[in-house]
Amino acid sequence: MRSDDDLLVRTLAFSGSYVSDDGDVTIRRSPGSAFDYSGDRFVGSCRPCVRARLIPPAGAALLDADAVARFMATHSHGEVD
Repeated sequence: MRSDDDLLVRTLAFSGSYVSDDGDVTIRRSPGSAFDYSGDRFVGSCRPCVRARLIPPAGAALLDADAVARFMATHSHGEVD
């Protein structure tokens, strides 16, 4: 895992959510029930993609940290750090 991905995973583990600097991309821990699998589950939302109806308004289900990293890479939309 790259260091940026590692930082993202540690942020999610600590706070349960992540918001990009521009506020367009949000990752949050998915609320689960007692009957759900105990692994990490997240919901990713990207404001430009929701407006374009590319992902549902409620966000996209992300099953683990690798899926979170792929979501972040896919939804960068040209931001520059």
